[in-house]
Amino acid sequence: MNRPTRSSPLITKKFDRNLAGRDFVVGDIHGAYDLVIQGMKAAKFNPACDRLFAVGDLIDRGPGSHRTARFLRQPYVHAVRGNHEDMLLQLYSEGEPPVEVLQWAAKRNGFSWWLDTPTDTREAILAAVRDLPLVIEIDTPRGTVGLVHAEVPIGMEWSTFLQKLAAGDERVIESALWGRTRLNSGDTSGVIGIGRLFVGHTPQWEGLRRLANIYAVDTGATFAELGREDLPGARLTMANLAMQTVDLTQHLPASPGNVDLRDGNIGDNPFGQYATGIER
Repeated sequence: MNRPTRSSPLITKKFDRNLAGRDFVVGDIHGAYDLVIQGMKAAKFNPACDRLFAVGDLIDRGPGSHRTARFLRQPYVHAVRGNHEDMLLQLYSEGEPPVEVLQWAAKRNGFSWWLDTPTDTREAILAAVRDLPLVIEIDTPRGTVGLVHAEVPIGMEWSTFLQKLAAGDERVIESALWGRTRLNSGDTSGVIGIGRLFVGHTPQWEGLRRLANIYAVDTGATFAELGREDLPGARLTMANLAMQTVDLTQHLPASPGNVDLRDGNIGDNPFGQYATGIER
């Protein structure tokens, strides 16, 4: 099977510079759409000119997962494919799966919400996530910002990463959807060839985390919405994706309402030299 078409014929989706408004990125949502709305209100998000980008894993765990198709229909919303969307598509890769297969899946990965979802809503969600790319690139006044759900393999430049995804390289696709090596090891080599890269997949309970030009923004939103008292750091992170590094990475106390909103000055100075840690 040709892996790129397993989830979408579109590997990379590119966006021109937003000349009228702001661009925000949010971490893994996992059905926590009430927190997304809360963050948008706090940011005074303007649907007419602002854009909202998501790093994947829109579904599973959270009870609001059934709202995913409606979320993706909004013209200002754009997302990459996460491993949870990919797992859903794999279940349906050969048509409607047997009930026992769905029941088996429901016991894993927070998928039980699917069993109670009406058929028309299921079909809408499948169609919506099938169209998601593996990678998003956004032009900004400071350079290009990338989004991928999990990671770029250590030592691989951005252009090589895109080429290997397009060629259906199994190892690289697995890294894009499932990889945790960089974050788990604390690797600070960065990714050459992209100004700034946002990723999700691996929860950061201490808040947004920077490793060179990589920014991890999955901060466990769904666990905050579910009221998990054993995970006091859980929250939704929503950030202006081109804001100054010093503002983007400052340590902030947990925001009221479980949303960590980061918005501020962008300027027009370019991102620092890739992966060297130079701040501008």
